[in-house]
Amino acid sequence: MERVHIEDKGNMLIVDISREMTMEIVDDLKKEFEDLFSRPWQVMALDLSGVAFMDSAGIGFVTALNNRSLQEGRKFCLLNPSEQVIKTLKLVNLWDLFATYPSLEEISRSLNLEQS
Repeated sequence: MERVHIEDKGNMLIVDISREMTMEIVDDLKKEFEDLFSRPWQVMALDLSGVAFMDSAGIGFVTALNNRSLQEGRKFCLLNPSEQVIKTLKLVNLWDLFATYPSLEEISRSLNLEQS
């Protein structure tokens, strides 16, 4: 089963993860995401609407993606995170660390991006 669906819109990568984000999954995700940082995108939108569970490895992974994006002068945001993801990130006091948007249109409007 596919874990990640990537849509490259030029200046924005939309990455849809529709699996639980646990230690077993995150190890594979790290390999898949390493390639994404060699692409010339400005914004990575991580769609977590299909994530039913996130453990500490998932939290660490999402936080690391955010940090690396910022270090490289790029933007990172969560797109329509599931209620479980919201609860988990709030529980560990990390919710406010992330820019979150309910839709791609909101991301484009807020960040002044042209849609491809």
